[in-house]
Amino acid sequence: MATIATVLFWLAISIAALLAILFSVFSIYVIYLHRKFSHLPGPKRDSFFFGNLPYIKRELAKGHIFPELVIELNRIHGPIILLWIFHKPFTFVSDPELIRKCLITLKLPKNPFGYINLGYPFGYRMMGHGLVTQVDHDAWQKRRALLNPAFHRRYLMNLMNTFNESCDLFLEKLDNMADGRTIVDMSDEFARVTLDVIGKVAFNVDLEAVKDANSPFTSSISKSLKGMQDCFRMPFWRISVTTFPYQRSVIEAGKFIRDFGRKVILERQEAMLRGEDTPPDILAHILGVKAKEPSITIEDMVDEFFTFFIAGQETTSNQLSFTLHDLLRHPDIEDRVNQEIRAVLGSRQFVEYKDLGNFQFLGQTLKEGLRLHPPAGGTNRITAKDEDIGGYIFPAGTTVNLSNFVMHRHPDSWREPHKFDPDRFSPEVKDEIPQSVYFPFSLGPRTCIGQTFAQFEARVFMARLLQQFELSLCPGQDEIRYEEYLTLRPKGGLLCTLKQRHET
Repeated sequence: MATIATVLFWLAISIAALLAILFSVFSIYVIYLHRKFSHLPGPKRDSFFFGNLPYIKRELAKGHIFPELVIELNRIHGPIILLWIFHKPFTFVSDPELIRKCLITLKLPKNPFGYINLGYPFGYRMMGHGLVTQVDHDAWQKRRALLNPAFHRRYLMNLMNTFNESCDLFLEKLDNMADGRTIVDMSDEFARVTLDVIGKVAFNVDLEAVKDANSPFTSSISKSLKGMQDCFRMPFWRISVTTFPYQRSVIEAGKFIRDFGRKVILERQEAMLRGEDTPPDILAHILGVKAKEPSITIEDMVDEFFTFFIAGQETTSNQLSFTLHDLLRHPDIEDRVNQEIRAVLGSRQFVEYKDLGNFQFLGQTLKEGLRLHPPAGGTNRITAKDEDIGGYIFPAGTTVNLSNFVMHRHPDSWREPHKFDPDRFSPEVKDEIPQSVYFPFSLGPRTCIGQTFAQFEARVFMARLLQQFELSLCPGQDEIRYEEYLTLRPKGGLLCTLKQRHET
């Protein structure tokens, strides 16, 4: 017994000594990092090991979102700031010329650490190595070139029937609630109809989310996006027992979408083998990638399905929600939009392709909505070597965050930046806005492939909605509040009442 006790004693001493050595080595490494980045401006660390995390959590607990925190820190420390999250340094650049330098001149690559959390949140493959999450530029460029034809304007011109048909079902549902009393969450309704559109247009499947109040697709998308975001904010999720139930729920949501995507892809392949006519949609181009890259697997194709399925729905849905909120708070602007809709459409309901270009002020209004409320908060890059950015040396391997939310509200770049003013984008002045100040769909070679698709869809739905209904915000929604699900959403939804519009 004494011998066993002695062995256990020395084993415990050895383990304690090893842990002490590891702790010392890690502490020395943290000191090295702190000194390596000490020349960069930013707030004082709250803690040696936790960095600025306590400060960040305090601010988020007040109801702020992270980009708003960056704006406040820019005001204090300037356009370049450094934040520590545990032992990891993160830089934030908020200057038009420096953003242009990072994204266009230097073409900084995407940060693998950041995008692995989008591709594989909590270790489960969701976006995988799809077009958004692919960090190998050469591989991305080759894939992008093969998928570009699916978003060419000539192809999008042929989607007007689908846009209008989906809008018919959407407006028919709203008509049943347009009594001026029933409260309708327009954010939820936009999410459903844009989901139906991406299903039909991109993959030729009828999801019927507008009709089905219990559709599992909308909740699965929300859970997946929230999981991707929380994966960034839970760095120790692998060892945290308390997060396991949440992780499982996120993984189940992602699995539901991937299983559905796999089924759709396999059914299309079988239809093609039978010689059936199939549409030249996004799915056709995903399968075309397989034809030109035989090494592509079914799971690689599901990556692209997952990416387009979520991104194609989420972007337009949030843009419509935020823009409608701003319109209903500014009756003078809403009236100008309505006058233009009447002038373009008259008594006609079907929106034709040629009408889109005539919705000049509506287009300006949607752009201003994107300025104030960009659906994605920004992009994440990394320095491949030491770089001089704004007079500071960013060491190789530095994470560089570039926020369009911050730049869209930058007081040095916008007059009255918090004011909703669509005339900022009028033909007379729009060319004065630098790309590096307004980039809701990113900037440089990796701009969003679906931005034209999203803007076509948004104009059709907003025009037809306002043509048919008068909408009013329910009490308590004077100020917009944000909820972060990787993208930005209206917190608590967008609660409105509707009634039929009767105008001569």
